[in-house]
Amino acid sequence: MEYPTVTYSCEEGGYVVEIPVLKGCLAQGETLEDALNELKIVRDLWLEIAKKYGQKLPDVAGLIT
Repeated sequence: MEYPTVTYSCEEGGYVVEIPVLKGCLAQGETLEDALNELKIVRDLWLEIAKKYGQKLPDVAGLIT
């Protein structure tokens, strides 16, 4: 499942990428590619924990226009 992401460049260098609908799901990296790769790991862990505890996942159908 793919969720929309938001990317920020940091003044001190590097990037932060987050998935706003998955509260607290964000990652950072020196390059945009590093940040996106880290975000995939964080997203998978976030979803694994949510599933383990029976948390309902956001529906992406209404998020993408």
